[in-house]
Amino acid sequence: MNKKKPLSEEQLADAARLKSLYALKRKELGINQEDIAEELGVNQSAVSHYLNGVNPLNPNAVAAFARMLQVSASEISPSIAQQIMSLAKSTDDEVEYIGIMPTGIVKVIGEAFLGIDGAVDMIESHNGWLKIYSDDVDAYGLKVKGDSMWPRIQSGEYVVVEPNTSVRSGDEVFVRTIEGHNMIKIFNKTRDGDYQYTSINNAHKPITLEPSQIDKMHYVSAIVKPTKYIDSCEREQRPNVLPPPSYN
Repeated sequence: MNKKKPLSEEQLADAARLKSLYALKRKELGINQEDIAEELGVNQSAVSHYLNGVNPLNPNAVAAFARMLQVSASEISPSIAQQIMSLAKSTDDEVEYIGIMPTGIVKVIGEAFLGIDGAVDMIESHNGWLKIYSDDVDAYGLKVKGDSMWPRIQSGEYVVVEPNTSVRSGDEVFVRTIEGHNMIKIFNKTRDGDYQYTSINNAHKPITLEPSQIDKMHYVSAIVKPTKYIDSCEREQRPNVLPPPSYN
């Protein structure tokens, strides 16, 4: 059996940068190693090997980590970022360059006042933007007020919601019932096909609803600090800093 070749100093440095970025961003973005494994199409142990410098990174892995962590490929591996750029330039086909996460903004459409048991009172009005990228063109942000979901979501933070992203069991979701009640919950399915919603802070009993009782259920993709917020006036004063959003 051939002995596995040890990683070079450059490869180990890439792994160290990646591990540091993951530790910094995972709580803010609400992601874990299993999420990244699904994005890469590998098991969780393979992701752990990348983070801990057991296996060397490659362009596909760097691009996937960059998407999930919302950083540029060069922040993970300058050399692999150059490889990705070269690959993109070498093809005659029109491609989307996935090596560097594009800068983007998400429209804030209102404020969510947190009540007991994850209930949300909504005030809907466009009042600014979040400096964060989403590949869902209909993504929107909500400013959260109240402490009922502390420490997961703190008052004054923002949640980014992606209505076109598929929801899976265990995901955090923004839910609106046909009766007009709003909630931010963790979604699961029961054995008989009903929807069960549990509270983020585990302080309240689960709620079970039939699918027919749900008006909308949207994926919560990120929890964003107030430093990522810019108001409409600030954006108009800095027109070249961020590209305009694309909405359907």
